[in-house]
Amino acid sequence: MNRVVNLKNIFKYLWVSAALLPFLTGCNSLDLESESTITDANYWKSDTHFSAFNVGLHAQLRERSYNFFILGEPRADIYGDAPFGGEATQGMEIFPANSLNRENVGLSNFANLYGVINQINLMIAKTEDTGLLPEATKKYYLGEAYGMRAFLYFHLLRSWGDVILHLTYTSGSTIDLANIQKAASPATEVMAHIKEDITASETAFNGDYSYKYGKHYWSLGATKMLKGEVYLWSGKQMGGGEADYRTAKTALQEVDNCPGIDLEDNFTNVFAYANKKNKEIIFTIHNGRDEYNMWNGSFRGNLVPQQAYMTSGSYFDENGVSFAETKDAELNGLIRFQIKKDFYNKVFREGDTRKAGSVKAVYMKEGENLVYKACIPYKFQGTMLPGGSERAWLDDYPIYRYADCLLLLAEAKALLGEDIATEINTVRRRAYGETYFEANKATVAYPNEKGGEFYSGNPFVAGDDDPIEAVLKERLRELMYEGKRWYDIRTLGYTAKYSTANEKRLLWPIDANTLTNNRELGQTEGYLTSGEGEE
Repeated sequence: MNRVVNLKNIFKYLWVSAALLPFLTGCNSLDLESESTITDANYWKSDTHFSAFNVGLHAQLRERSYNFFILGEPRADIYGDAPFGGEATQGMEIFPANSLNRENVGLSNFANLYGVINQINLMIAKTEDTGLLPEATKKYYLGEAYGMRAFLYFHLLRSWGDVILHLTYTSGSTIDLANIQKAASPATEVMAHIKEDITASETAFNGDYSYKYGKHYWSLGATKMLKGEVYLWSGKQMGGGEADYRTAKTALQEVDNCPGIDLEDNFTNVFAYANKKNKEIIFTIHNGRDEYNMWNGSFRGNLVPQQAYMTSGSYFDENGVSFAETKDAELNGLIRFQIKKDFYNKVFREGDTRKAGSVKAVYMKEGENLVYKACIPYKFQGTMLPGGSERAWLDDYPIYRYADCLLLLAEAKALLGEDIATEINTVRRRAYGETYFEANKATVAYPNEKGGEFYSGNPFVAGDDDPIEAVLKERLRELMYEGKRWYDIRTLGYTAKYSTANEKRLLWPIDANTLTNNRELGQTEGYLTSGEGEE
């Protein structure tokens, strides 16, 4: 059955979650909620039940999208200045400052990922047992489920290391989840299971690269992207070495099998509200009117300046135009993750369109001169809905896209000692535009972008002399706000250079409530005492 969900009716995510999936309410030490009516005689009796449950799983994944960002980006070097407008950071400074400790864990309850895992386990069990579904539909659901479970466990592995492996769904009639007692499995065992799930996902999809239900549903392309990331991590961080790098390279090359996949011609078009699910997108989190705002409102609450500042007449854009006279007067939110002042001037080279497509400078006037004040996010610009007075944050949030694939492939090749010019220059050509790129190859094409005053003492990026640095630089320019930077510097071992993190505290601490509820768990190594800088 080739069912495609109508984008105008995606709000069914929430309806299905509320009406059919009672597991969405409540949580405990592992956020595993016991199922009730979803497994009784009234459910799993028709293909629509499986379809609705699959929609609900993706809704739960979307509800964790802000946590994916938190786990993957703010601990790196992008943020850390005092918020533009002077509002309080509300504790968010612990991420860029890397001052996490036992009392301030940043994210509790393992970022609420286990609740989704538990329901994926249920989907796997019921789908494997059913005779109601056409074989192709059954296999596609299993490909999605195994891929999503591997994706969630990979977040857990990179963030907490040793974590609990929960591989069967939990019924309230067989276990009291509020008092679950289970020790964490070693990271090596968790990684082995992630790889098993990736293989199971590939097997189930059986070469079907189609976006059967749309790009906001998991697909074989997403599994191949995940496989690339997983094997790069295990190769660099867990001793897999060359064999794992080659596996990653092959998986990322296979992403080219996705139908119609390519770079968008213009960088800003990748994120445009009017250009959702475009040819560059492999897997995205969908947001929509009367349905779901980006990160459930946390984008507005942590990255967007207050409308009062943008309409005050005191602040100007790079052309000296008051923000009160531009569409940016519609901005309304709070900045708690403030981009560093140096970032604006020291990350992007002249001619790189990704600068204007990612961040926007805010100036004040001193006489006739514009004086730089701060910069604000500009990658996700939202939309003004009819009758609205402030911008609605309804952009889709990409998890995997083709530029990401090309740069991961460059990373695999760099680790193998192979030439990365094709991948890097494909991305740079789009970033600078064909005309500028061709006219300035001597300075902007890989491996020519190196040396000089721009890179002397630059705290964010380095020249092309080192291929790994070139990959990190390009991924920073291309993927900021997409939850990648912390994971990138963790994978490649650059946390000492590009973050404030203590090398003994690269993982995350576990909150006291989780440790109290499960006495079999131990605190993450590096956080055994409460002192902020102590071992």
